[in-house]
Amino acid sequence: MMEPDGRPPIRRGDETGATLVEFALVAPVVFILIFGLIAGCFLAYQNSAMHNGATAGSRMASIETSLVTPGANGSCESGLPVPIETAVAQASPLLKVNTAPLCGTGTTLTQGPPVNGDVNIIVNCAPSCASPTTVSVSLALSTQGLVAPIGLTYNLTATSTDPGPSVTP
Repeated sequence: MMEPDGRPPIRRGDETGATLVEFALVAPVVFILIFGLIAGCFLAYQNSAMHNGATAGSRMASIETSLVTPGANGSCESGLPVPIETAVAQASPLLKVNTAPLCGTGTTLTQGPPVNGDVNIIVNCAPSCASPTTVSVSLALSTQGLVAPIGLTYNLTATSTDPGPSVTP
């Protein structure tokens, strides 16, 4: 429509492109919140899986009739009926568990040098791993966040303690 003098009408308050500008301002904040929520939920899942693995590992250690067997490099876990590493892996299926054998002397069994990104297991026995009355299994995991702005390194730990092996006559 034209003005009576042949000029185009004057448009006041033209909002062409306003929606695009608003989206450009709000979208990064919304995406960071969404991905942060997903990353937080994943960390909460990993924490829960670590506690499940520690509980399963300490249960397995407490039912082993002979927690350690002597070897050339000290004593290693007997693995009967199931190795503690396997019990931890089955209880936390989406976490990568270090499968190295648990070996040591005295009151502690470890898996050698820790593997970054894997769940590493430490078993503490009291008074000794040869004849424990109490077994404590500790898990440690160093993991990266999922999202670049929140891509920090997180150290998760879980510990569970059970009575040691009970031998029934």
